[in-house]
Amino acid sequence: FGLLQVNGMRQIKSLQQTLLILLLFLPVSVLAEAELRTLEIGDEAEVDIRVFKADGDKLLLGFACDEGQSISEEITAESLAEDGVEVWMPDMLGGYMLPKTRSSIYSIPSEGLYRVMEEAMETGKKVFLIASGPDTELVLRVANEWEAKHDGAAGLAGVVLMFPRLNEGKPEPGKEPEYVEAVGKTKEVPLLLLEGERTPNRWGVKHLTAALAASGSHVHAKVIPDVRGYFFKRQDANMPEEVVTTQLAGLIKASLFFLGRTDS
Repeated sequence: FGLLQVNGMRQIKSLQQTLLILLLFLPVSVLAEAELRTLEIGDEAEVDIRVFKADGDKLLLGFACDEGQSISEEITAESLAEDGVEVWMPDMLGGYMLPKTRSSIYSIPSEGLYRVMEEAMETGKKVFLIASGPDTELVLRVANEWEAKHDGAAGLAGVVLMFPRLNEGKPEPGKEPEYVEAVGKTKEVPLLLLEGERTPNRWGVKHLTAALAASGSHVHAKVIPDVRGYFFKRQDANMPEEVVTTQLAGLIKASLFFLGRTDS
């Protein structure tokens, strides 16, 4: 028995060494590297855009780009690019030299992201906007302006709103929620709302969906089981949140596919 145990240990050690050698010498799948572009917005700002290029016909514009701190978003962007979805991550706060606070989002001029969006449209791809939390106000504002200046959606294929925080001020118990001005203005651009099941905001999803659809946009809401809002940014993420974070690219790609069907 002792001899068998020793031989077994040697075989395991040999197998571990073989696996290590294979890992060292097997060709590694290279993730899409971001290309950094700088776009001048008139005389007001210079916006750095991290571009994860891809050969597919879809382009996802958004995500917070905060000087390398958006780790999960960048990993997701790399994965999406590998799967054929080009991703542009503009640093709007840095471009306008604004502090990284929630209130700064409302200080970003619509013209900035609008100009980035015009540049994205030049690729000929189907352009989608995406944002999370309070950043969703900016993408809705720009989607509204895009429709106003064009004949409807005009190439804007859809908007993904991840756990949007669009209340005007703090909600008051017993009162109807009031939303920021950008809510309910889009007429043709399809919207997809994603919210976590384990957040109080999920109880307001139905009301917000109706408000977003007020002017005609098709709005659909999906609740992600067992996660809280901002799940991919949390330091205290639980097991389901960690799992969903690793699958974030797949979730977003499915959202784009769904919006593409709605748009058609």
